[in-house]
Amino acid sequence: MDLQAFTKSDSLSLEGLMENKPDLFEPFKSWEELKPTFSLHTTGDCLLIRAHIEDGDFEKLLGIFQSKEEAMGAFLTLAMEYGWEEVPKGYCVYHAQEEGGRLIAGIKLGDKVQLYEQTNLEEMVQAMVRVSRIVVYSSEVLTYIKDIYPEVDSKAYVIAREIAKRVGRAPEIEELAKIYGLSVQRLEEKLELIDKLLENPIRLPWGEVELPHYSLPLGACQ
Repeated sequence: MDLQAFTKSDSLSLEGLMENKPDLFEPFKSWEELKPTFSLHTTGDCLLIRAHIEDGDFEKLLGIFQSKEEAMGAFLTLAMEYGWEEVPKGYCVYHAQEEGGRLIAGIKLGDKVQLYEQTNLEEMVQAMVRVSRIVVYSSEVLTYIKDIYPEVDSKAYVIAREIAKRVGRAPEIEELAKIYGLSVQRLEEKLELIDKLLENPIRLPWGEVELPHYSLPLGACQ
C-alpha cells in the first residue's frame, strides 16, 4: 500500500516532522503491526510525504480481520481521516452531457472510451471505482453520479478548478477546443480533449498555465 499527504512544516527531516505534526502519524502509531517506510519530497510550498507499507504487514492482522484486503481497507479508512490518501496507480477521464433530453455519460480508461446512458450509470461507476483518481474538466458533471458514487468528490481531479486557482478563472471547454484545433461536438471528443489537458502546459485564451500532476494529493497543505 502506498499513501501520501501534503503538509507544511519548517522541518525537512522525518524526525522533525513527526515531532511537529504528531497527529498526521497517529494511524501508523496505533497499528503497531505495520512497518511503513516514509519519504519526503518538496513540491512548491508544500511537503509531500509518502508512506509505503508492504502487503505482508497486513497479513499479521489476520487474527483480527478475516482477510488481508479487509485489514487494508480498514487502515486506509482510518488514514484518510488523518489527511492521507492512496497514491493513484492510474486515472479515469469522465464527462457527461444531455443529448436530446437524455443523459449520456462516458469514461476513458487508457485508450478505451465507453459511453453509458442514465439507465446503466451503475455499470460505469463499477469501472470507475477500480481507479484511484477521476479526472474531469468541470465539477458539475460529478453531480450526476454522486448518489451512486458518494466518494467521487474525494477522488476527483478537477482541471477547471486547478486552472482557476492559478489564473483566477477557467475557460469553457469549447474555448479550449478552439485553441487546440479540436472538435468537441461528440462526448467521445470531449473525453479525448480532457485527457490531453493533463499534458502541461495548458494553452489558454490568455496564455499558458502549468498544473500539478493529477497523482498528487488533492488536499491543501496544512
